[in-house]
Amino acid sequence: MSGEGQYLISNDGTKIWADACGDPSKPSVVFIHGLSCTALAFERQFSDPELLKNLYMIRYEMRGHGRSGHPEDFNSYASIRFAEDFKTVCDAYRLKKPFICGWSMGGLVPVDVVDAYGAEKISGVLLPGGPMITRTLHHQYIHPFMKENLPLFLKDSADIQAKAAVLFVESCVENPSVSLPFETKIKWIGGYLMQSPSIRTHIVTRTQDSERWEREIKDIPVQIIQGELDRHSMTEKLIPVAKKYLPKLELHIIEGVGHAPCFERPEQTNRLMLEFVQRFSLSSQLSPYVQRSLL
Repeated sequence: MSGEGQYLISNDGTKIWADACGDPSKPSVVFIHGLSCTALAFERQFSDPELLKNLYMIRYEMRGHGRSGHPEDFNSYASIRFAEDFKTVCDAYRLKKPFICGWSMGGLVPVDVVDAYGAEKISGVLLPGGPMITRTLHHQYIHPFMKENLPLFLKDSADIQAKAAVLFVESCVENPSVSLPFETKIKWIGGYLMQSPSIRTHIVTRTQDSERWEREIKDIPVQIIQGELDRHSMTEKLIPVAKKYLPKLELHIIEGVGHAPCFERPEQTNRLMLEFVQRFSLSSQLSPYVQRSLL
């Protein structure tokens, strides 16, 4: 099980909360949550015996979220800052070439990392649920629910945000009245409300240069685990975009699941992620000829 975590200091002085568990001798995976969420989104991974046995798992809360620092100026949410936060976490836990698991908007961080440091710094990317592959590509498959309600989530009103928090959190799963226990719902709502609307606006409007990522993504294995009924990303429109821009893509569609496969279907999602990491951890240690044979 994970512990209480620790506070790290990123390049610009922002505090970043991070935590780790599992076996440090095994392949490392850095888990990054989505917009207005916290690392609590991955509780069903960080308590999974098989993952704890076979992986070294690290999670942190992005700047402007949860227990990490919440700088108020727009420049603090530039792409390089997210890349530097990731590097800060990797340096603290002595990670050489980890996998990145980015849920929803957390899927943008691999683009930031590649733009700043190159594709050789990561072993692969896992995108379990409604991934924002890049800021530009996301506009091709954003769900009408999110497009309609995003202005609501950015309103600077306590009364509005109290209602918006519930709407946002419930939209993360397909059947919240059944699959979202009250205790979890309250935690997720609390994470949402810890973030001010102004910071939320900075994050959703930040810029990102994906040119280097588009050149180098051909060398990175990517796994998408997508809920068929996702209300943040339209699955039927996401699939062709992902296949076009991710040459080494492994795609899984899970029926009856919404935006959060890690939470809604943890056993299946955890198994798929573990198999992916183990497969490409093995191939990365082999000669190029053997890698081609495996792939």
